[in-house]
Amino acid sequence: MWSELRGLKDEIDFGTPPRDGSPVTLDIDDVTVTVPAGSSIMLAAAKAGRAIPKLCATDMLEPFGSCRVCLVEIEGRGGFPASCTTPVVEGMKVKTSKTALVQRVDRRAEKLGAQR
Repeated sequence: MWSELRGLKDEIDFGTPPRDGSPVTLDIDDVTVTVPAGSSIMLAAAKAGRAIPKLCATDMLEPFGSCRVCLVEIEGRGGFPASCTTPVVEGMKVKTSKTALVQRVDRRAEKLGAQR
């Protein structure tokens, strides 16, 4: 049913549930994508073919951002917000693979693995 509602492929988990809103256009790693208002950056990135790593996110549940593995960089904003809980904004420019960001996510993933 989810695939029919979203027009998505069964084998792809877009990380957050779909939204129903007016179209919003943004750039993710220089790829332009349009998604409904209220969609997460994670969903928009998946639609743009730019998968973002995730541990706690699934498109079957509302996001809660606990693992912090899906961090991204947004042009003009400080810090690295979680892509699963950050809604898209018209004209937003998102980077998913900046070196400092990748290093931070790698360290976080190592910490999570060490806790097992």
